[in-house]
This record gives sequence, C-alpha cells and structure tokens, in this order.
Amino acid sequence: MILAQAFSNFVLDLDGVLWRGERAIPNAPETVSSLRDSSKTVLYVTNNSGASPAAVAEKLAAMGAPAGANDVITSATAASLLIERTIPAIRGRVAYVIGGPGLIEAMEGLGLRIVEGKDADDASLVIVGIDKKLTYDKLRHATRAIRAGATFIATNTDPTLPAADGLWPGAGAIVAALRTATGVEPLVAGKPHMPMLDVARERLGSAPALVVGDRVDTDVLGAQAAGWPSALVLTGATGLADLAVATAWPDFILRDVSMLLRDLPHPLVRPAAGPDLPTIATLLHDGGLPAGSARERVGRTVVAEFDRSVLATAAWEVLDGVALLRSVAVGPKARGFGLGVHVVAGALKGIANAGVRDVYLVTTDAEGFFKRCGFHVVPRDELPDGVARHPQITRECPSSAPVMRMELPQ
Repeated sequence: MILAQAFSNFVLDLDGVLWRGERAIPNAPETVSSLRDSSKTVLYVTNNSGASPAAVAEKLAAMGAPAGANDVITSATAASLLIERTIPAIRGRVAYVIGGPGLIEAMEGLGLRIVEGKDADDASLVIVGIDKKLTYDKLRHATRAIRAGATFIATNTDPTLPAADGLWPGAGAIVAALRTATGVEPLVAGKPHMPMLDVARERLGSAPALVVGDRVDTDVLGAQAAGWPSALVLTGATGLADLAVATAWPDFILRDVSMLLRDLPHPLVRPAAGPDLPTIATLLHDGGLPAGSARERVGRTVVAEFDRSVLATAAWEVLDGVALLRSVAVGPKARGFGLGVHVVAGALKGIANAGVRDVYLVTTDAEGFFKRCGFHVVPRDELPDGVARHPQITRECPSSAPVMRMELPQ
C-alpha cells in the first residue's frame, strides 16, 4: 500500500519529521512537494510555539516545501483557542508569557496585555511555551504569579525537542519546573489535547487524515483522540526502545516520512502460534539461522503478517533478569521494506511486558541494522553470565561476532 495514495489529508508534525533544528531531514521536502503536487491536503501541526505560522511557512518554503500561514497550526494557535474557550473577558487581561515570538504574537492577538519582570505579580494568566532564552528570573516571576492565583496554561508538555545534534529540552521541561515549584497542573493546549486537534479538524472538515509524527505521547495519542490513523517516523524523539514501553501503538511505523511514497507492506505484528512454526522455520533457514528450538520459544516469538502471509519473525529469551533477542529473520522477497524493524519492535514490546529492561543480542552480519534500531556494541566480557553461557553465544556465533545491548526505559 502507498500511504500517499490511500489518504487525501495529511497532518504532519515538523520537528523530527521534516527537520531537526535548522536542517531538513533527507527526502522530507521532496515528499511534501509530491503530496501537494498530487492535490493532497497537507496541514503542518506542531507543538513548537516558538515561531508564528507565517514564520514556519517561510521556513518550509526555504526548505523546498511551499506552504501558506493557514497551512500551519502551532501550539500557540491552540493556546489561543484554549484561552478563548476557558477564560472569560480576555481582552485587556494581564498575562505573563514564557515563550518565543510566535507565542507572544498569538497572545497579543487575543488582546492580552503582556507584562514582564516584576509586573508579573499582577498577571491573571501565565502562558508557557518553548523559550530558548529562559532564565531563572523568568521561572521566578512565573512561579510567584501562579502561586498568587494566576491561571497556568502550557502550550504543550513535550519533554524534548529534536535538534540537529540530538534532543534538547522542550517546553515540557519548563512546564515541569513550574509544576514542581507551584504544585499546580496547567491547562494544556497542544497535542494530544483537544484544542490543537479541534483547530486541525476545523480546517480539514469532516474528512479523516493520516497523522504523521515522531512521538507516541503526542502524535499517536492525539490521532487516536481525534479518531484518525497515525504513522510514527523514527527520525525524531521516539525510537524502538521508547515504542516498546509506549501506552499506544501507531497504525504504521515508517523509517522516515519519504516512506509515505513507497509501496510497502504494512504488517500486523502479533504473537506467534503453533500453525506459524513451519513458516518461522523456513524464515530462519533462509536467513542462515538455526530453527531447532523454535517450537520451545513460540510463546516468546512474534511474527509480521501481511496479506495472510508471515513475512518476518523475531524471538527472545529471558535469562537471569535480562533478555536475549534472537532469531530475527525476514523472508528474502520481503527484505528492504522495514519488516525487520516491525518484528524487533514487537519483540521489544514483549520483553518490556515481561518486566525486563536490559536486552542483549549477538549478530554476525546485521550490526548496522541493529544500530539503526537503537542497539549499541558492548564488550563481550560485559555480558551477564546467563547470556554468556547461552548456546547461541557459546556454539552458534563466532567469538568475533559483535555483542549489542539496548536498555529500555522504565
């Protein structure tokens, strides 16, 4: 299925989906241009409140993905709607804002009187978004105002922000500091909360949309709240380790946003059952892996099924409180479509559900693939005893084979 053909409307996140910081993610501009050239409706819906919709549209155009300001919804837009809905007689109210130009512009557009410094003591609203010029004094003024009774509003609670050199603190980190200092829970405007989704729904009408994002806790949960399908890309904040412990699962998992344009199998990842064993054995044999103990670990095996055919598999064992991921195999004709990522994600979820957080593996020829999944090489002498004594390690893999580890979040 080609997702770009299957849907008419697309709601795209920005940070971690189309760019990281100021750098476009490879093939992202071309993907957006292809969607628009095919007369698809594309909305850009971001929890980042730092820039105005017009400024975001300019950045998109400079990146090679032309857009208008009305195509962009920021969490500042959603915060405006939230304030209009919940705060009576807003025009002229005194507000203290921690945030960038986009948030300040949106709040001024509501007719709020924005104050600074010690004048925050008179504020009846404290509105918080991403602020790359955050100071202790800003936190101090906001804390005093909230503790004095000001309504606390957060554009979003994303803990991190994808940047070119990794993850930076997001607006949620600032919100968490104020929540800790005041004991007050904020009203939240951005994904996955409804104010932002309501803005998107108003602009799209009643037609469904595919939500494409890099976070389960905002994009996937937001899509589910709206009753829309979701696609998670692995170019931003969420990796397979995070997905393993997530409270929701996306409808589609994509290596990057350009996968919207490719004809891909989008499999169902499910626990293996007895009738799957012959196919699992064939997959392992074709991948040069032993299949002798597949029956014994069928209860700790997942398969990726598409069009009634099992195309990939992965299994695990729990040894002295840690897990050994093994028997990851994809059918020869199904390779190159991301199915390995799907079954590894499913196996990691099974491991997490068993209460295990340390995962090891040994590979002879797939080190690059497992690095892309989030594993890293560790010295062989760091293997826990239970894993080091396992037959796969002692008999099946050469001593030169890399040992890799992943630690799942708690």
